[in-house]
Amino acid sequence: MKKNSQNLDFLLEIFTEEIPARLVNELGAQLESNFLDELDKNSINYSDINAYYTPRRLVVLIKGLTSKQKDYEEFLLGPPKKISMDDKGELLKPALSFLKKNRIKAKQLKITNKNGNEFISVNKKVRGINTKDFLASTIVGSIKSIKNKKFMRWGQNNIEFIRPIRNIFALFGKNPIKIRIDDINNQQVVLGHRFYSNRGKKISSIRQYLEYMKKSSVVLDFEERKEIIISQIKKIEKKSKFFVDIDEELLNHVANLTEYPNVLKGKFDKEFLKIPNEVNISVMKNHQKYFPVFKDKKYSRLDSNFIFVAGSPFIDKNVVISGNEKVIRARLNDAKFFYDEDKKTGLLNLSKKLSAITFIDGIGTYQNKHRRIYQITQRLAQSLGLNSKDLDINLELCCSLIKADLSSQMVYEFPELQGVMGKYYYQDLDKNISQIIEQHYLPRGRSDILPKGDMSKLISIADKLDTISSCFYLGMNPTGSSDAYGLRRNSIGIIRIAEGLDRNIDLIEILNFSLTKVEESGGKVVNEENKSRLIEFFNERIRNYFVENGFNNAIVNSLINNEFQVRDVKSILQKAMVLRKYEGKSELMSAIEIFKRLRNITRENSRVDIEKTLLKDNFELSLYDNLKRLEDSLSFESIAESPEMSLKQILDTAPSLSKFFDNVLVMDKNEELKQNRLNLLTRMKNVISGFANFSEI
Repeated sequence: MKKNSQNLDFLLEIFTEEIPARLVNELGAQLESNFLDELDKNSINYSDINAYYTPRRLVVLIKGLTSKQKDYEEFLLGPPKKISMDDKGELLKPALSFLKKNRIKAKQLKITNKNGNEFISVNKKVRGINTKDFLASTIVGSIKSIKNKKFMRWGQNNIEFIRPIRNIFALFGKNPIKIRIDDINNQQVVLGHRFYSNRGKKISSIRQYLEYMKKSSVVLDFEERKEIIISQIKKIEKKSKFFVDIDEELLNHVANLTEYPNVLKGKFDKEFLKIPNEVNISVMKNHQKYFPVFKDKKYSRLDSNFIFVAGSPFIDKNVVISGNEKVIRARLNDAKFFYDEDKKTGLLNLSKKLSAITFIDGIGTYQNKHRRIYQITQRLAQSLGLNSKDLDINLELCCSLIKADLSSQMVYEFPELQGVMGKYYYQDLDKNISQIIEQHYLPRGRSDILPKGDMSKLISIADKLDTISSCFYLGMNPTGSSDAYGLRRNSIGIIRIAEGLDRNIDLIEILNFSLTKVEESGGKVVNEENKSRLIEFFNERIRNYFVENGFNNAIVNSLINNEFQVRDVKSILQKAMVLRKYEGKSELMSAIEIFKRLRNITRENSRVDIEKTLLKDNFELSLYDNLKRLEDSLSFESIAESPEMSLKQILDTAPSLSKFFDNVLVMDKNEELKQNRLNLLTRMKNVISGFANFSEI
């Protein structure tokens, strides 16, 4: 927006009790967005807007506002003239309602012609609003519009927020803005860092506010806090000659734990390095929010030091370090005890406890689940032509162990280590199975690595398919942002693994097989509506995957919106690449128009029986010959072997189809001829659709 010649700045601080670190940025961004919406909606000019947020305050700073907005003229279009005025020009009810609604007088009305019709209208003069009044109402509205499912009411107040709001401080230029929201304070006093002063300071200008924040050890800017943390870690790294894995997610979290980051180094007993690295790292990162330290640049050799971000520069750092060392020692002691006890029990014995652990209520236990995973994996292996020698493991034993560590003490306390602990508990007995136990959870996210071996990949697909099938069987479909069992993530994982296998697998066929196994566990047939939603959900994931990977939406739709197309990732990828190569070429575009006509004319017909003796016309015979040629050559295997050659064969039929349409009357008066011609065209449509539904392009 343009900067005003006379401008004032506005600052709002919402001072609260400690906001959870994971929500600080989200709430601050909402507050800024709410202000932006109101500024835009009311055509308020400003030069710049910034939001700042810490665990104790959400701040908005807007620069370049005038004290009063300029008057302007607004054009309002009313109802049609024919229902607004009678023949004598007297105003009727719709016109009177228009006047009342917009607070205008009859003499201000004029007639406007729009698209050949006459309407009553007005150029209404609007007085510019007082910016201070606008800001006062916008503050209230913007705060009330911040939403989160964790919000609740505090004390006697009606407003919901994540934590109690202790004060709302607002300045426009040097003038405080009076705010009334329930019983929340609206004072000109602001507090700095919690250990700096409990009395606070009376603030009369924005400059004074910013100076006081700096003086009282409050770093308002999130990115600046991150830079401070990184800089201090680098200094400790250099001095101590070790390496810190600065995980971005952890960095974002700790930057919102404090208003003034103070990075310190602690140490734990080297005895704990004897337990798996993943355990120590999980304790440090996930539970204590510490940065693990390593002896090498590859972050493979864990060190007994750790880095953490303290919340205050005012407390004796030796006291803070000692306290954190005591806490992590206790956590690691617990972890070591759980690890040792689980090792004594053994994974085989832990697997026996799965019969007492429910997977999802209504679908059985994890013991039922591992049986289904075994059956689905067998089916997958058969579809790929793999036999028991190819599997090279005891598949049934492997599937019975992949979830066994869920009954361990370690995973009960540290659920993020499922799979990892199973690997460690079984690696001395069978390294292949132990690797599968860990890798069948992969990929855990969109950019995560894939399982390595074929068996790990197949079991991973089976596990994810079973979870998806189980949820849809129970009607637990993902909605909006709610996806408790990660069905979207699991679907993308299946597609990525299938693509990595580089083999032809009909995922919908395997999904349907998975559903039958879930039905056996659940004791009833799946609701048809849930089944349809499941197939639609999976088709949508495949579609999104290819579109997100750069393929034209129309091309992807031609391969997905096709009743003849198996949901085989390798085949879809191959054909999508070939179609992209021909995209925009006249050869394909002209053929598409003919194929669309073919699909339209056969829309209501499903019969495919052809009586050759009824094919008298040369154009019919030519099309029939082309059909037989395609049917003989366009098998699923031949398309998979050479999709480009298959596409060329299909495109070669376009001239024959075009001549047929130009010279043959399909809807002949003779019902027998008409039906035979429709059947011929339907067969042609079906064989072409084995490659793609060209009407979608």
